Amino acid sequence: MNERRDVRHFAEVWRRKGSAGAADYRPGQNGRVDLALSLLSPGERLLDVACGAGLMAEQARGRFAEVHGIDIAETAVRLARERGVTASVVNLNTDPLPYADGFFDTVTLLSALQYVTDASAVLAECVRVLRSGGHLLVGVPNLRAYWRLWRLGVLGVFPRTSLDEVGDDGGTLHYFTHETLVRMLRPHGFAPQSSHGLFCLPRFVDGLPDRGPLGRLKREFFSAEIMVSALKS
Repeated sequence: MNERRDVRHFAEVWRRKGSAGAADYRPGQNGRVDLALSLLSPGERLLDVACGAGLMAEQARGRFAEVHGIDIAETAVRLARERGVTASVVNLNTDPLPYADGFFDTVTLLSALQYVTDASAVLAECVRVLRSGGHLLVGVPNLRAYWRLWRLGVLGVFPRTSLDEVGDDGGTLHYFTHETLVRMLRPHGFAPQSSHGLFCLPRFVDGLPDRGPLGRLKREFFSAEIMVSALKS
């Protein structure tokens, strides 16, 4: 039977990562994991959707009794399991999350929503498996970053948002700004609590606060990615 194109795509992504895909987490060297860990509160169960090699989930194990992960790539799931994560191969384009309603206290969805066919359906699954009052962390690339606006508006070239070299823009299907992400979360019953910018240019902007007018400027125009912390209302 022919393998699905999306499965082949991410198998190739992980083949190209090679040994870099298995590299251990080091504080200060992975801004996405650093920020996510700073926003996580302890609980009973965590699900890391699109867990990759399990770097973030591994670091969160001390805060949760159970840490689960799912990913489309078999290589990623194998690496996550080696790190002690209860990981499974799940294709979000074809399958629901294999968990009961309200099973998790926290769901993380970091740099993944842009790759799935139906982003709204994935958010619906995330809210389904979260308990009432549960915590969602979702991160997406920010199309409104000033260098991407420059490429689009001045150079007339559509900006890249992925560092992966496989496929068109790493296989990106959806593009986000902070406002479009928040507008997508609310109809699913998520109440945004805080928003954060990361991977900023110039780099010193990463150290600026995320709140207030300065934080808004940082998030909207200087951040390559946006992370929103939300609760299931």
